[in-house]
Amino acid sequence: MAARRALVLLEDGFDDFEYFYAVHRLAEEGFEAIVASSRRYSDVPLYDPETGVIRPRPRRVKGKNGLEVDVDISYGEALSKLGEFDVLVIPGGRSPDRVRRYRDAVELTRRMVEEGKPAVAICHGPQVLISAGVVRGRRIAANPGIRDDVVNAGGVYVDEAAARDGNIVTIRHPTVLGRGFKLFVELLREKGFTG
Repeated sequence: MAARRALVLLEDGFDDFEYFYAVHRLAEEGFEAIVASSRRYSDVPLYDPETGVIRPRPRRVKGKNGLEVDVDISYGEALSKLGEFDVLVIPGGRSPDRVRRYRDAVELTRRMVEEGKPAVAICHGPQVLISAGVVRGRRIAANPGIRDDVVNAGGVYVDEAAARDGNIVTIRHPTVLGRGFKLFVELLREKGFTG
């Protein structure tokens, strides 16, 4: 069986705990996390003084509490290989507001959700779902600070720890990740990914 792959959308300012929890919880379910960001490589290349070779330096994104994570793939690369990814993960923090500024990130989100792939968005993560135009008529749990955004996009904001609507699970806050991932794992089981 091919490895199951979770596409994680990250920019600087992501919530460290939400990323860490999601990636480790999915690893327990047999998923490999692939981190996508706006750029795969740093602007500053690596130079080997012994050989004189200059090569691209892998980029790292930094969480709001200092966790640094290597970028595996750009949004454009991920979009061109969308069939290789089974689930979508959007941690919160300031990252979602930055992720949604990139057309390829928004498009891959829209396509994955419309194709019925499981998606989980945590805290401010639904901002990306809003930009992708996939919240209309759906129950969305999110940070209260984006309640108006959810409602204005046609979503139904629910004041609950977590909500599931079809193939989307949304989680209000990192303090309730356990309850939200219980719903997400149930969704994965229904889709035949676990257990």
